[in-house]
Amino acid sequence: MVLIGENKNMKTDISKLNIPKNFKILFERIKSEHYEELYEKESDGTVLLADDIEEILISLSDNHKNNKNFTHLCYLWMTLILTLVAQPTLRYYQPRNLLPQKIINVLIYKIIEIIDNNSISQSYNIPEFNPKKFSNHTLKQQFYIEKEIVNFQILDEALDVFYNAIRVVNYDQAVEAILNILEDCLEGYAIFPGSHGRRELFDWWLLDVVPSSYNLLPPKIFYVVEGVQNREEIKSHQTLLLKTVSDKIRHLITKVELTKRNKNIFNNFHQINRMSFPDSRKIYQSKIPQLTNDR
Repeated sequence: MVLIGENKNMKTDISKLNIPKNFKILFERIKSEHYEELYEKESDGTVLLADDIEEILISLSDNHKNNKNFTHLCYLWMTLILTLVAQPTLRYYQPRNLLPQKIINVLIYKIIEIIDNNSISQSYNIPEFNPKKFSNHTLKQQFYIEKEIVNFQILDEALDVFYNAIRVVNYDQAVEAILNILEDCLEGYAIFPGSHGRRELFDWWLLDVVPSSYNLLPPKIFYVVEGVQNREEIKSHQTLLLKTVSDKIRHLITKVELTKRNKNIFNNFHQINRMSFPDSRKIYQSKIPQLTNDR
């Protein structure tokens, strides 16, 4: 297992992460824990990985109590990163399966739609895709083998990542769906099989993906499995995609904020203009009685 983009042995200083203080405290505590689900020998089984992951996801929501849309953006962004990391698994075993890319497009579509619905038609030519029509039955229809596979769990859990990814489009299902995605990735075989490297993958999610999701930025490191063909090409393509969407997000947020600011300025000016002359009707008294009465 390798990390492409940075030294995988680098130490992350949590105090320097661009996240709220309560996140930093939570991260420090979780970083020191050991989890049986990650095959850590130091674990005594008293701390459950799913509980700590859920606490982090809920904390994302708590830090944006007054902005449900921004919380949803964080969830969608995290999901987009995870689907891009799991995508090479399906590309290898099912190179002709176009559904994963369609779901990635839907995630991007939803991210842009939340920020500025008016820009959708101008920015992305994505055909209509109704999440309600995407079901587990549709997923099972995609379960076919194009290449020899050692363990069917690999394909099953990689497909499950994308099934749950489309559920994240619905805010009310987002936390549950991401928990399922992370189980497939961190404990399951969606990204790689076996037990080796599980803690490393979790630390990447905790210390890179979560802060990146909070800030709607690409992760500093892109996780790529050792032995995957065209690793550098995969890393370059996925990183560029995330950067492109992240730049688009910032552009749209700036545009929306500017539009709101200009609207407020106009409204304030209109209000000031009226209030400056409360008795404006008395300034000019028409010599024609009916005009005066009409005022």
